Amino acid sequence: MFPTRLIGPALLLLPLLATPLHAEEVTLKQAAVLKAERAAVALKAGTVVELLERDGETVTIKYKDLTGKIPASKLDEPKPTAAKPKPEGEPARPPQTGYGKAVQKAKDNAGAHDKNVVKPADEIMH
Repeated sequence: MFPTRLIGPALLLLPLLATPLHAEEVTLKQAAVLKAERAAVALKAGTVVELLERDGETVTIKYKDLTGKIPASKLDEPKPTAAKPKPEGEPARPPQTGYGKAVQKAKDNAGAHDKNVVKPADEIMH
């Protein structure tokens, strides 16, 4: 017979064994439909999801509280080489809304203005 005093600690460890130790965050490079058990959700390109499992042509991902499968070709695979540094003045992705475009234009104009401003000299030239 199995001792009952060991069941309590074993039950506490069960959720740790059932959950993956490391879920990798990946970005969708194309729009995809996540087919979960009782729902289907359309995900836009650029959405960050958790990669749970790879299974040939499909991958199992988690988005918010939904877990399901999508084609592996929809993921933006991380490059094994060193990542290229992004230029500082350039946004990570272009703005999509009118407000975002206006803010970006204001930033660009402010940068152009700063380049055209004459800087005073510290010394007086004779």
